Amino acid sequence: MLQNATTLRLKSPPNSRLAARSPAQRICRWVAFCVARDFELEPAELFAPTRGSPRAAFARQVAMYLAHTGFALSFETIARAFGRDRTTVSHACHVVEDGRDDALLDWRLAALELFCLTGSETFLRLSHMAPGDGE
Repeated sequence: MLQNATTLRLKSPPNSRLAARSPAQRICRWVAFCVARDFELEPAELFAPTRGSPRAAFARQVAMYLAHTGFALSFETIARAFGRDRTTVSHACHVVEDGRDDALLDWRLAALELFCLTGSETFLRLSHMAPGDGE
C-alpha cells in the first residue's frame, strides 16, 4: 500500500506539494518523470532506495546525466534529489557519456534531453500553483 501511495503521489499532476521542494529538486523530478516514461517505468523506481532492476538502474543513471548536462545541476544537488551519493552521480554520468558512442543511445538521449528542456519551464511554472489556481 505504501508503494501505491508513493506511485500515486508521483503520478499526480503538479500541485502545491511540489512547490515546497527546491527548483533543483523539481527539475530532477521532472527529468526522472520523462526518463521513466521513455523507459516504460514508474517514476518511483528511479527514486527507490535500492538499485532495482538493471533497466531501472540505467534509467536512473540517464536521469542523473540529463539533470547534470541539460540543466547544469551539480552532482551534490542531483545526489540529494535522488537520495544517492555524489560519487554515484559522477559514476552515472561517466557510464551514460561512455554509452553515447552507440548512435541509437546517443539519438535517444538527445531526444530525451530536448523533451526535458522544452517541458521544464511549463512544469516548473505549474508546480508553483496550488490546485484550482488556473493559469
